[in-house]
Amino acid sequence: MFFGLGGVVGATVAADLLPLFSGAAVGNICDISSRLSRESIALAYPAISVSVWVIALAFAMLAGGIMGLVASYPALRVKEEWFLSMILLVGGETFRIVVTNTPEIGCGFNGLDGITTPFYWLSNYLPSGPLQAEVPTGLYAAVIVLLAIGCFVFAQKICNSPYGRLLKSVRDDKVAAEALAKDVSRVRKQIMVIGSIMAGLAGALYVYYIGVATPEDYIPALTFGIWVMMILGGYANNRGLLLGAFVITMLDRGSLVSGIALESYFPTLNSNLIVYGRYMVEAVILLLLLVFRRKGLLPETRVKTKAYTLFDFGKKNAKPSSQPAEVPPKGDATTG
Repeated sequence: MFFGLGGVVGATVAADLLPLFSGAAVGNICDISSRLSRESIALAYPAISVSVWVIALAFAMLAGGIMGLVASYPALRVKEEWFLSMILLVGGETFRIVVTNTPEIGCGFNGLDGITTPFYWLSNYLPSGPLQAEVPTGLYAAVIVLLAIGCFVFAQKICNSPYGRLLKSVRDDKVAAEALAKDVSRVRKQIMVIGSIMAGLAGALYVYYIGVATPEDYIPALTFGIWVMMILGGYANNRGLLLGAFVITMLDRGSLVSGIALESYFPTLNSNLIVYGRYMVEAVILLLLLVFRRKGLLPETRVKTKAYTLFDFGKKNAKPSSQPAEVPPKGDATTG
């Protein structure tokens, strides 16, 4: 839900602000003429293209945070995390259906296209050929990687902070956390808003990468794929999530490439059998993990803060002194 909302909001903001900043008429953002106008503006005005991209990301994050806060009130009333996941899944599917059948929101079923990367203007300085499309896209992909690294570092800082230990206590024993005067509802709302902001940012980045915001990109299979990534790598473990995301992404891209390659050798083969067969593979992986390795490939480890390193871990590795301690002589004042 938050990922799709960020994508739709980011695309809509970009479609409205690009002609507005350039002095052109906004018009109907769903028309082909408007799409061509957006592409020409992004190609001719580098400063406008980059600034609109930054503003679109900010609005997507804001929309994700607000929706996360609103959704937290009914969603966090449930006691189990799995019920919370189901509520958010139903909310995401409701959002997709509403956007699909409402042309005024993201151009409905057809989606909103003509969203170019913020570096699309670099095509003017490149020779004609594949580089005109590959260089702006590759540079934008590098920016996405840098932002992903920033989000990972931020998440690690949260996990290794006192606030992160508070989150673990709320997850493991909510009653004990409440007994220690911790506002559990407030903490759960805060972390849900933080996660929603990151999801909104991811949605806007994704739309700018593929160039279109369409409701069919936010089907429930996307959510299930993310769940498999989390369980495969190891829940409550950021490094495990990176590993799970890498494995499932390679499975996704590998099935697509292998399907196309096999179809070239076997014309009668339907490549969709291989492309969509990855969902069956993901289901088998999920079942095997739940039965044999519920903590994932990289289980959650102990949080090692600076205090742990200085006082606890340091004592365990401290070398014993080679010289015996001095024994005070008899009759000394210290012996009483």
